[in-house]
Amino acid sequence: MWLLGGCALLVLGDEEGRPGGSNELDAPVFTGVLELAGGEKREGVVAMEGESIVVRTEGRAPAAARLDEIARLETTDHEPGSRDPAGDTLLSGALPSPWQSKDIGRTVLPGRARWKAGQFMVFSSPQAAGERFDAFHLVYMPMKGDGEIVARVVKLNNPDENSYAGVIMCDGLTPENRKAVLGVHPFGERGVSFRRWGYQAGNSTAQEIPSLQLPYWVKLVREQFDVKAYYSPDGRRWRFLKESSGRMRDEQIYVGLAVRVHKFRRLSEVVIDHVSVNGVGRQPGEAMLPHVVLNSGSRLAADIVKADGTAFHLKGRWKDLAVTAAQVARVEFFHPLPEDHRKSVQGERAGVLLRSGDFAEGTLQAIEGAKLTIGSVLFGSKEHSVLDEVDALVLRRVTPVPAAYRVETRLGSVLLAQKASLVSGRLVLEVAGLGEARIELEELRTFQRLPPR
Repeated sequence: MWLLGGCALLVLGDEEGRPGGSNELDAPVFTGVLELAGGEKREGVVAMEGESIVVRTEGRAPAAARLDEIARLETTDHEPGSRDPAGDTLLSGALPSPWQSKDIGRTVLPGRARWKAGQFMVFSSPQAAGERFDAFHLVYMPMKGDGEIVARVVKLNNPDENSYAGVIMCDGLTPENRKAVLGVHPFGERGVSFRRWGYQAGNSTAQEIPSLQLPYWVKLVREQFDVKAYYSPDGRRWRFLKESSGRMRDEQIYVGLAVRVHKFRRLSEVVIDHVSVNGVGRQPGEAMLPHVVLNSGSRLAADIVKADGTAFHLKGRWKDLAVTAAQVARVEFFHPLPEDHRKSVQGERAGVLLRSGDFAEGTLQAIEGAKLTIGSVLFGSKEHSVLDEVDALVLRRVTPVPAAYRVETRLGSVLLAQKASLVSGRLVLEVAGLGEARIELEELRTFQRLPPR
């Protein structure tokens, strides 16, 4: 036994902390941070073994903790061999023509950018002391006339709320030129911000998105002198954020990627993919899974095969599950919902929240494919598209059931469990309104023990 913060932790493997007897060098490896109830933390390779979560850290003895000893576990997937011992990426290559890169303003260290397999890897450092302009690394190409740039921010390795990565339009390549930047902020008060500045002054518009998780999509559209900013969790359903009027007056401007980091006196890595300019290089994003919100407060990220007033039949991860309609409070086809629309889905009225912000009252008759039909006494049956028209279907209020654990999966499900155990290398949960759910390690994003209510 090995003690950590008063908890007995089982020592596994050899004295160097290597997994004992494992030859599966090419198997997927999942790393994570384990925090115990006493506040102690351990970071390393995560596994479910026996009745414990095991964390192996190079050079240290492995540690294991029972579920009731854990305050929080957060995992990340990791492909073996993708990084060198110094921590720098091995995925590097010259930028494809006509892309170029440079630092705008003075930074602590010169930035750089690489490209391979459809990904831009941008390395940037914080603004240098005494620099009066916002300094960032720019990956750019010229564009004439109207057009758009779309990109997906995959990774930002600089955990500061002032760090961002996103897309840019600018009328020149100096700190003084006019710029419009739409950045994703995945840390702190997570969200997106649209900054416009240059020559004399600037301003910004932000949208807080508490549930924002990378990867996340951003888009800028130029129409004559105006630039509009849009954001999306899946690259298919876009939300308008703000328009910058009358700033981009030159026929030729530059479009590209902007990366600004705020902490560490070193280069931080950012990964951006699905970059397209005027449709060139565009790849379809993965469709965002709807969230089926149960009365108890749990959320199932799943496509709906069909539904009616009796049951919801799901596919994908939950394909073998039929949830009774009486256990469903609402379905969010777009999430997170805009702040000013959230009151409409609290269950005061049954019906559908439309993308326009209007609420159409009615009762669910059917969901079949991309079509949702509701009925009302006054207007009869009406059909809506869940792809283009509907943000949410509301059936009733959420009535939370006390839970001991909160589990989030990589696909976005949030399970509020009354009981949890480890059985045969799986996390087994008892969830109100759902029954038993078995979660594999590769599905798990976070496991958190909740304080008693």
